[in-house]
Amino acid sequence: MEALQQIYNSILDTEQISPFLVVGILILAGFFGGWVAKLLRLPHVTGNILGGVLVGPACLGLIGTHDQLLDLQPLSTFAMSLVAVSIGGHLSYRRIHNSLRRIISISLFEVSFSVITVMIAAKLFGMDWPTTCLLGGIAASTAPATTIALIREMRAKGPFVKTLISAVALNNILCILIFVMMRTFVAAYFESGETAGKIDDALILSSYNFFGALGLGLAAGWISKKLVSKPKFHDFTTILMAIMLLDGLAAYLQLSPLLVNLFFGVYLGNSSEVAERQLTTLVPLEPILYVCFFTLAGVSLHLDAMLAVGLVAMVYIGARVLGKSIGAALGGMLGKCSTRIWQNMSFALYPQSGIAIGLVVLLTNDTHIPEEIKQAVSAIILAGVTIAEIVGPFCTKAALARSGEANRDRERLMEFLAEEFIVVDLKAVDKWDAIRQLTEFLMKTHRVEHSSQQELYESIVSREKEMSTGMGKGIAIPHGRIARGPAIQGVMAIIRDGIEFDALDGEPVKVIMLIVTPEDKKDMHLKVLSSLSSMISDEAIRERLIAAISPEDAMEVIESKEARDYNYFLD
Repeated sequence: MEALQQIYNSILDTEQISPFLVVGILILAGFFGGWVAKLLRLPHVTGNILGGVLVGPACLGLIGTHDQLLDLQPLSTFAMSLVAVSIGGHLSYRRIHNSLRRIISISLFEVSFSVITVMIAAKLFGMDWPTTCLLGGIAASTAPATTIALIREMRAKGPFVKTLISAVALNNILCILIFVMMRTFVAAYFESGETAGKIDDALILSSYNFFGALGLGLAAGWISKKLVSKPKFHDFTTILMAIMLLDGLAAYLQLSPLLVNLFFGVYLGNSSEVAERQLTTLVPLEPILYVCFFTLAGVSLHLDAMLAVGLVAMVYIGARVLGKSIGAALGGMLGKCSTRIWQNMSFALYPQSGIAIGLVVLLTNDTHIPEEIKQAVSAIILAGVTIAEIVGPFCTKAALARSGEANRDRERLMEFLAEEFIVVDLKAVDKWDAIRQLTEFLMKTHRVEHSSQQELYESIVSREKEMSTGMGKGIAIPHGRIARGPAIQGVMAIIRDGIEFDALDGEPVKVIMLIVTPEDKKDMHLKVLSSLSSMISDEAIRERLIAAISPEDAMEVIESKEARDYNYFLD
């Protein structure tokens, strides 16, 4: 009987539970929560989090206490690092080169207003300056993992999604730098009683965090690119090892793993076609890692902390939401993006986890800041994260649905018709100059690695000399061939004044679509030419395109209901 009693006691003792069993329970709880969320038409992320709350210390307590769960922190860090690599890859120049203005404007304003509104609210509520500064520094963060998971769940794609992902990436960079500066000022205040003389230290530490992460991430990207270009190195293994090593090195060098891996992703996204393909290498791991991450986030939520800080936490949450809403809307308007984007962006940035929790951990390890300050800030932030991760996904999901870009991440007939491949108000001397400029533009924005710019230009000119591609009605579709490539690629230009193009009707050309087709895509080439010609021949679409004032404006026309019958989905 004593033996049975010992076995029974060991089963009840959560300290003896195997880490493998903990992970298994996490996965099952996450999938169960996701299944329930699907039935109730809730975001999967929210379901995963609530599943974690159910099995965590706040409810059933199946997998131990909060302190015991610290052993699973590496799993959460790895999942966040994977997200950071993916989100960094979206900061590819060829994707965002003509939308940088609105991305930077939205990011700067939403971060600034989040910090300012939280600090003002905290001070008006009677908090001291150290607590106020630390709360403001962390308030700016937005959860990249939640954002990416919701985008994939809704299969969203388009200018709004591109802006959202890029803004979140810049948000996390800025948030880390601001927090480092705030923490330095607060530590200096308690160490010497003044902060004015510590501005240099704050700038040095912020620079170290930024440039250290930049250097480490770019170096890892360069090495990975060299390795994956050699057949004997397995892509999956190489990228997996790179992320694991970067996490370890970042911790050793006291850098942010999130920031290091984000820059690693930026390098891959802006490097060669081979390197960019590595961004999808770990896709098979993502579903299980995301479920673990969000379920673990639910397990780690401190509901008791939320109840303890009560009204103070609500003030923090309200001020943060207000700051992000006003900042994103104002940034979008000043960035001259469409109403559709700035209105929905104003409530797409509410989720907060991952980086916020990581910054709290960094804060608690700072020996220069009094314990009562650290405890107060930690309790308020954790309470804010709890609410933001449960309610925030609803807002982000609604923003994605209202933007009209949900269920758009499917291959289309003319997949190359994207905002980043459009130039408006092109100035050209004649049609040969226009073709030359568009060829150069295509080489900059696409992965045309099997043909030089001159070879491509000569191919297009040779075809043009055989017969003019001026279709009439102000439209021209010059095209060329390349030996091989991933798909048909193209760019579009709008020339408001029009240029002579030897068109069939003798009229000047105002819309030029240059397309390049690999030899094995000839059948698709004919379908694309036919649909493209029909779409631009539509008088309403053509007139709106010619009047477009920006690539985003032109893309709004191409994505309009009138154009969907021409550029249809292939699945």
